[in-house]
Amino acid sequence: MYKVLLVDDEILIRERISQRIPWESLGYELRGTCENGKEAIEFMEKQPVDLVVTDICMPYVDGLELAKYLYENEKRTKVVIITGYDEFEYAKKAVEYRVLSYVLKPVTAVELIEKLEEAKKTLESEEANLQVRTYYEGSFPLLKNQFLLQLSKGKFQEEEIEEKLKEFHIDFQGECYCTALLYPRVELEKRELVQMSSLINREAGEDVLAFEGDDNNIILYVKKKNSSQLKKDMAHICEAAAKSIERELNIPVFSLIGTCVFRLGGMGFSYEKAMELKEYLYLERDKGIYEWDKYQKYKLSAQGMICENDREKRIVLAVRSNLSEEVMKEVCGIRAECVERWIAKNKVVVLYQSLILAVMNFFERLNIVDDAFFLKEQEIISGLFGCTYISEMEKKVLEFFEMAVEMMNSNRGNYGDHQAIAALEYINSHYADCDLSLQEICEKLAISVSYFSSAFKNYTGMTFVEALTKRRMEKAIELLENTSLKTYEIAEKCGYNDANYFSAIFKRTTKMTPREYARTLMSRKGTYEKQNQI
Repeated sequence: MYKVLLVDDEILIRERISQRIPWESLGYELRGTCENGKEAIEFMEKQPVDLVVTDICMPYVDGLELAKYLYENEKRTKVVIITGYDEFEYAKKAVEYRVLSYVLKPVTAVELIEKLEEAKKTLESEEANLQVRTYYEGSFPLLKNQFLLQLSKGKFQEEEIEEKLKEFHIDFQGECYCTALLYPRVELEKRELVQMSSLINREAGEDVLAFEGDDNNIILYVKKKNSSQLKKDMAHICEAAAKSIERELNIPVFSLIGTCVFRLGGMGFSYEKAMELKEYLYLERDKGIYEWDKYQKYKLSAQGMICENDREKRIVLAVRSNLSEEVMKEVCGIRAECVERWIAKNKVVVLYQSLILAVMNFFERLNIVDDAFFLKEQEIISGLFGCTYISEMEKKVLEFFEMAVEMMNSNRGNYGDHQAIAALEYINSHYADCDLSLQEICEKLAISVSYFSSAFKNYTGMTFVEALTKRRMEKAIELLENTSLKTYEIAEKCGYNDANYFSAIFKRTTKMTPREYARTLMSRKGTYEKQNQI
């Protein structure tokens, strides 16, 4: 219901209008009646109304003065004038003060009802417009943020961007632009992101526009007069914003900087390049700044590979030798290399897993893996992909290697057997080396020749030379049975420079020379073929 105040200095007119108009059915509530404009103003100061129906000629403050007062102080309150004065000046003043209707006396109930219905339509229309305006004003920050977000996704043409900038009162014209993304290290609530963007907009200056992204992040648009200045300033701007956020809100953030573009319509491209860096957040780089241009240099020069350099062998040796510091150095070296070379997360996870599996394989060969250790290994390997940052991965991997060192120490009583097994592995992979010697293996195992010889004999029942010869002869027989290589070629592949010496060793082992052994094989093969033909 709209509230109405009736103002007339004649009591009979006030009573007649009050009683004959069906206020409620018209959508009105008659809140009161007054004798003059002065009394009406005092009434409305205590009880505001939507519509005033007033006479013109009244003492103290007449109807036009009342209309003027409302026009200047209460623009939302509408006025309908009922008067016996049909003069141009009165009508002119009524128009000037935005009076809705100017009705001449004597007025019938029908005529007044018609004017009240017209007034109601005006009030309803203004109320609807006010609701829309109020909603728009309340939603303005959200709509503005949505526009800026859509701009980062390349949703607008250049002419549309100009219109939107004017609509949202944004003055952001420059010669070149760049997008940066600020990612908090923890999940934040919406209000915290709003605090972050407000803080940046307050402190960063007119060249920076900050707003909330849709990925638990803050997006920065930065403009400058030239690209070289923009590239130079981007890291400083992001660093300053990050420091302010951490100082004021105690929220550490990473900064991802896209590439420069030369029109606002290209902000989507800059945003896309910044987003490409997101997968490298796990590296936790110093100052937390990731720049696409620097990343691109590594990408183009094919640097995104991890240097192997026998890393698995070194980590196994460090665990086997109880060198915890060497283990720490090796694992921490991986982290430094990944940061320097921009290694993708999946590659470093695979590397960590390969190191763990290398140690597990070594332990399994030594038969010292228990169920608890096996379950821990499985837990760590499967959990690496779920780690957010490389420091978490590093912690898990070091935890595994610490357990491995402890297990190795607890099985140190079988050390001689372990070393013998390691020596057999080395022989198996290096038997073709003509210079392979007992001294070389002892150096690799970091063990004395005398202790090794005793331990090896106890475990295998053979000397080192006997074991090496046995492996070489096994390989020679395999080559004779499966290839057509000549004797000197087989000798070289089995670690002998001298074919005659090889033949002598082979005969001593098999009671036949390599040639005789080969003929025997051919004879057997021929007999087998005849049997098949029959």
